[in-house]
Amino acid sequence: MEKVIQQKVRVQGTGKTKEHAVNFALGQIQKKVLDEHKVMMIRIEPLGIEVVKAIEQSYIERFMLFFFPRKRQTYKVVLDVTVQCTLLNINDIEFKRIDEPGGVVNGILRKQQMTEK
Repeated sequence: MEKVIQQKVRVQGTGKTKEHAVNFALGQIQKKVLDEHKVMMIRIEPLGIEVVKAIEQSYIERFMLFFFPRKRQTYKVVLDVTVQCTLLNINDIEFKRIDEPGGVVNGILRKQQMTEK
């Protein structure tokens, strides 16, 4: 039911600051792992981070092509992150099925009784 895996995930991020670029890249780890395994994630623990590529791109921005020149930077980072994930396979959980007669009427009455308590 519970499974622990260790894998390396490559993520990338861009941002106006170094912190935004790294934060955006690290925020993609859960999505990448879930796309591969299709199960519920209980815990993600990063074990190591390796920087593959880090780029700072700078350019001069001007208002109406001539006025108020200012220097802008954009940061891009590509990371290899080694993670240890604890996964839960929902299909392994056996749910007990209870059929109640009465259908909709009993459901409505039960909700009213719960709100009165």
